[in-house]
Amino acid sequence: MPDPASWDVIFGAGSDQVVLGVDFPAASRREAGFAELAARIGPGYKFLHTKPPAARSGQRICGDAYVGPWIEAVQQGRHQVVAVLGFCVGSVYAAAIAEGISRWQPMPKVILFDPQSASAKLLGREFHSEISSLSSLLCDDEIERTRKAATGFSESAGDVACAAAELAGMYWEVSSAAFERVGLGGAYDDKLIAPFESYISWLSVADQIDPGQVWKRSTAIVSSDYAELKDEESLAADASMIGWTIPFDVGHADLLRSDSVAEAVLDLLASG
Repeated sequence: MPDPASWDVIFGAGSDQVVLGVDFPAASRREAGFAELAARIGPGYKFLHTKPPAARSGQRICGDAYVGPWIEAVQQGRHQVVAVLGFCVGSVYAAAIAEGISRWQPMPKVILFDPQSASAKLLGREFHSEISSLSSLLCDDEIERTRKAATGFSESAGDVACAAAELAGMYWEVSSAAFERVGLGGAYDDKLIAPFESYISWLSVADQIDPGQVWKRSTAIVSSDYAELKDEESLAADASMIGWTIPFDVGHADLLRSDSVAEAVLDLLASG
């Protein structure tokens, strides 16, 4: 059994056929997650899901230190890994994990869902989304200042780690003041600010990883929104980077809860 500090079993605990799902868990997100996909595939596979490190974005963690514990925990589990699945930026980590696993067993299949690369543009978008969720707690000056900052990040092509550190500092400053005003005191840090900083760290560290060689041997399952995401935000992976692409007439948010997508994944898992 892999170290529970690194992986959660989300379905099929009785199977010895292991499938790894790599994605950042967020309680408030609207997109379906790997637990929903696993439930549609059934108990023939044991699905494990990554637990991101409890990292703060200012720590400047290197890619190997971030990914290494996931790989080591899987090796200790001593089960053959059939496939590694990645969602959005999780697709970058999926490539690194699969490559690490290939050191002691045949390379597992790699299946990507709307794969994305990390960028300052993506950081800006996520910062804007998070600040928007707090807008009712912010004063007009704070809203205007963070809106301008989000726009600046979104238009930037600079260093992702530096952008993440700057963004995290501004998020702490604005959100902690807002939480203090509504009487939350110090309780806001671990429950409200730390999860977002952990997510920013997830995006920042992904920028250090080159998934190109593994992606060339991978299959991407893409939503009907994927082309729009790529054209408008330049966050999606270029089609030439992926070995095979299977499009579905399913929205991005519903990709992992689609029965037709689950059938396709089951076929890929069963294929030789």
